[in-house]
Amino acid sequence: MAKKEIEHLEKRIELLEMQVKELKTVEPDIINQRFKSIEDTLYSTKDILNMKEVCQYLDISQSLLYKLTCNGEIPHFKPRGKIIFFEKKELIKWIKNNGSHAPIDTPEPLSQEPNASCNDEKEDS
Repeated sequence: MAKKEIEHLEKRIELLEMQVKELKTVEPDIINQRFKSIEDTLYSTKDILNMKEVCQYLDISQSLLYKLTCNGEIPHFKPRGKIIFFEKKELIKWIKNNGSHAPIDTPEPLSQEPNASCNDEKEDS
């Protein structure tokens, strides 16, 4: 019986060695990318999102998000008058209500003066 156990242990050791070799072939950069991806998507468990998280959640640029908040087109709040926050459930409603007729982000002519209230908004954030 001891011989069978030794053979079984030898097979398990070989299997473990093969698995360790496979682990060594995974590059640290790939593992770091996966961790970053997981960290970046943790916002999906939050009810309140910040600007960066909303940009990732909606897959939009920060400049477009500033424009939407400036024009009051997207629901947001500023509890202390500086940092902008968004309620995830309100964003979902906004997406559903604005999806079919959402404005397209087109470049504005350079000669146009920026909206003063938008500049104030950007300075506050």
